[in-house]
Amino acid sequence: MKFGVSYFGNRMPWYVGKDLQTLKEVGFDILVHTYSENDFKFYEKTMRQIAKMSKDMGFEIWADPWGWGGIFGGEAFSGFLQNNMSEAQVGNDGKLKGSVCLRSEVFKEYMKQWIDSVKEAKFDAVFWDEPHFHIPTPITDFPQKWTCRCERCRSAFEEKYGYEMPIEYNQDVSDFRNDTAIEFFRQMTEYAKQKGLKNIVCFLPFETELFGIRDFESIAKLSSIDDIGTDPYWFAFGLPANPFVENAANTIKELSKKYTKTNHMWLQGFKVPSNREKELIEGFKTMKDNQIEKILFWGVYACEHISSISPDDAKKTWETILEIVRSSKDEI
Repeated sequence: MKFGVSYFGNRMPWYVGKDLQTLKEVGFDILVHTYSENDFKFYEKTMRQIAKMSKDMGFEIWADPWGWGGIFGGEAFSGFLQNNMSEAQVGNDGKLKGSVCLRSEVFKEYMKQWIDSVKEAKFDAVFWDEPHFHIPTPITDFPQKWTCRCERCRSAFEEKYGYEMPIEYNQDVSDFRNDTAIEFFRQMTEYAKQKGLKNIVCFLPFETELFGIRDFESIAKLSSIDDIGTDPYWFAFGLPANPFVENAANTIKELSKKYTKTNHMWLQGFKVPSNREKELIEGFKTMKDNQIEKILFWGVYACEHISSISPDDAKKTWETILEIVRSSKDEI
């Protein structure tokens, strides 16, 4: 079993080096470096430095398109949308949304430039982080409110189904959204694969039409995908750890076997309530019992440096994470 952690919030290499040394001594094997649009625009050479430092220390490194286009997870804004508003998703209410259309050729080309940069920095993999369509607020507005009904999507829908894209959500719209997501990932992951990068996808932990990708299998079966996983963050969703983690782990285990993929899962190290830190140990045991190969934590130092999502007791949460990693390494 391998352990990993996401790393972000620091772009000063002289401090990064100290952090990496600490993480290596603890026993982490994988670093997931967030590589946002902001990083790509202003810190590209710095990201190469950080990637090289990580590789030189023996880490496997994944590049995360954090918040890119508003269609990936992460506490990061999309500059692309600020400069390319015509590429945004459009709701069935006719309003522009804060997520890029997955059929945008302009955005796809921009992502290819980022993939080129990831390759040049010598990352091992692209970590496709929680891909999704625009999610309405509150989520209970779906499917009364949905995307995308931009001119690109309306034209493609009418060509495929022979009638104008409806305003009310129906089965054809559901199929169209799912097919759009699959085609987007087929193109992006095939391009990354051609560059010699592995493709690792982390699904949001529910198979639901809300996210646009109705089922994990539709993406997992793509030949360009190497590794699949999910992140059943029970604190974030207000659920008991089990059967939430158990069900998610079993789904990933079975799909990875069916399509001969490696697998991974995430444990939530942010927004952990007081006196519930030990639940992470139980979540880890559930994943381990389900033969999950790589277990990762979001994120470094239990996200203490992000005040909006910091745990009630970040130091205690981080110590619990370190306890999991150290005790597991001692067993080997």
